[in-house]
Amino acid sequence: MKTVTLLISAGLLGSLAGCREKPAPITPKPPLVEVQKPLVKDITKYEVVSGQTEPVQTVEIRARVDGVLEEIAHKEGQPVKTGDLMFRIDPAPFAAARDAAAAQLLSMKAQAELADVTATRLEKAYKDRAVSELQALEARAKHKVAEENVKVATKNLAIKQLDVSYTEIYAPIDGRAEQSEYFVGSLVGGLGTSALTKIYDDSKVDAWFTLPDRVMLEYAAKDEKEGRVREALDKLPPIELAREIDEGFPFEGRVDYVDPEVDIETGTLRIRAEFDNAEGKLKGGLFVLIRIQAGTIKDAIIVPVVALGRDQQGAYLFVVGKDNVVERRSVKVGPQTEDGLVILSGVDATDTVIVNGMMSARPGAPVQIKQDS
Repeated sequence: MKTVTLLISAGLLGSLAGCREKPAPITPKPPLVEVQKPLVKDITKYEVVSGQTEPVQTVEIRARVDGVLEEIAHKEGQPVKTGDLMFRIDPAPFAAARDAAAAQLLSMKAQAELADVTATRLEKAYKDRAVSELQALEARAKHKVAEENVKVATKNLAIKQLDVSYTEIYAPIDGRAEQSEYFVGSLVGGLGTSALTKIYDDSKVDAWFTLPDRVMLEYAAKDEKEGRVREALDKLPPIELAREIDEGFPFEGRVDYVDPEVDIETGTLRIRAEFDNAEGKLKGGLFVLIRIQAGTIKDAIIVPVVALGRDQQGAYLFVVGKDNVVERRSVKVGPQTEDGLVILSGVDATDTVIVNGMMSARPGAPVQIKQDS
């Protein structure tokens, strides 16, 4: 009986074991990705650098005579025109000095006339042997001295008249005047005193920036190939400018100055470009971006920005190869354009680049390609 029982139990256990066999493992589907062939086209290469703006002209307004400020005739921060009265210094002491110089001139003229008459009479008397020759010569010499005194008095009057004119200070250029640190009643002028104000002409704006000497050499090399030798100003194309808030580079200007030599410490060349500012959108002192054409790349390979990955080994792209297996391609990245990133090496126009789904793709593993990509 025990033997029969054991055999039955063993049979039951075998049947149960057969019912619990493990199912075959399920193979996961390859991840779904979107792909794209690189775009091939000629593009313009740009050099983008930072720069700073300043008004095309800045003029300091200074007092040319010492005196008490009597009037501030302009509104600070408002536009001024050439010839507008800006400041008036108390003219009374200068007018008095001018009048004294005018009186001195009249006195000198009277003395000169008297000396002339005296010399003439003595010269006539000498002819009649009524006086000595020495007396006649002395009289004529005194007349000449008197005439020179008239000239000195005339110059002195002109100086005093200038001093009077300097009490009224006019705008030498169109522009905007900054706030003055002086007020009515201030003593102005004299050595060591600061300017009354500054006028900024921002009808045009200059932008200063530096370019690597490599860029200038490339332009020079291009001219040599074309058989032309031109000045640096002619070699540079139009300059584009963007403020911090701008999309793209909406301002276009021209280079009007290039330093005569390269900075040996930085290997750069300092350049100034001028931009029209009739609408007043640019201000002096702005930090801006400057873009300048730096040549053309023929048949450039362009991929979307989102396709590019970076890790410790550098920039890379995922390419779908044979049997839809992913390959990692290390690439050298060029400039960014409106169409995407220029890839200088690592892929070519025949490659199929993953542009969406990179996070789920793995090098050496297959992927599914989305049908409409």
